[in-house]
Amino acid sequence: MPLSDEELREAVVAFNASGGNKQKAADALGIKRETLRDRLKVAETRGVAETPMIEMPAFVLDGDEDEPIEDIIDRMAKRFEKAKKAHDARQWFPIKVNENKPIGILFVGDPHLDDNGCNWPVLRDHVNICRNTEGMFAVNIGDSTNCWGGRLIKKYADQETSVHTARRLVEWFLLESGVRWLVWLMGNHEHMGDGAPLLHQMNKRYGSVRVPMLDWQARFSLQFANGSEFRISAAHDFPGNSMWNPNHGPVKAASFGDNVDLVVCGHRHNWAISQWEMAEKGVTPLLVRLRGYKHLDDYARRIGKYEQDEGQSILVVFDPESKSPAGRMKAFVDIGEGADYLTWLRSRP
Repeated sequence: MPLSDEELREAVVAFNASGGNKQKAADALGIKRETLRDRLKVAETRGVAETPMIEMPAFVLDGDEDEPIEDIIDRMAKRFEKAKKAHDARQWFPIKVNENKPIGILFVGDPHLDDNGCNWPVLRDHVNICRNTEGMFAVNIGDSTNCWGGRLIKKYADQETSVHTARRLVEWFLLESGVRWLVWLMGNHEHMGDGAPLLHQMNKRYGSVRVPMLDWQARFSLQFANGSEFRISAAHDFPGNSMWNPNHGPVKAASFGDNVDLVVCGHRHNWAISQWEMAEKGVTPLLVRLRGYKHLDDYARRIGKYEQDEGQSILVVFDPESKSPAGRMKAFVDIGEGADYLTWLRSRP
């Protein structure tokens, strides 16, 4: 008759209780030593063991709860493909102009709307001109607010405008000012705090994301109905600096980058306009740097810089009917004068 599991378990318990002494265990059970030995062998074969006083659950081993690595790789591959598709769609994206009349783009320098030194009289005037001039649009070059973060967050103590009010100002500028925005860029100040994600959330209030909000740089082309095209490279700033030429960065971008008609940036709180024919590239690019609206800058004063009075924003008028490479675009530091010129140009028969 085969041994039961209970008999085998008794043998295991007696053996363990004897400290591994088979003779002592056999004596305790009233069986021969050889019988105990045989029962222990059968218990090992069947996997019968002593019932513990406390029985723990079978835990998942460390690492077994993780997502399979193959699934992670598949997911990351899909995410990259989606991100790459979105990235490529923003490279030289077209903005179609469904007529052949000239248009103007007000390239808005760093606004710093919440700064104590924001030149609101000039900014408000520029907003009104842009809103009330037919055919005028705008591009925000970045740094819409101070958006202090990191070690500079203490700077909020030096400004009168709260974070709450700063966000209201941005919301007004983006959604309620009446400016017809084409592009908003994210500058270095948007990345100090939570400025970039907040702007994206505000933009969704349109119901659909109508204004592209891009990190640092945008490359796009204006495409008119008659086939005329203007390639524009806008960035918060371009690499390269020179004490002799405030447009050194844009010059490098035009000289060594893609063939472009307009290169425009801000960030450094000074302005400049230059243009010449780059015969070796077959283009006559217009190079523009925007001063921005931040005045009364104590940091600039401490490092010995003089503040410029103009160039907060610069208006560029695009004429698709012009036959002259140099005459296709005109830049205006005086936004009112540029608006009058645009209005006159659009009235031509």
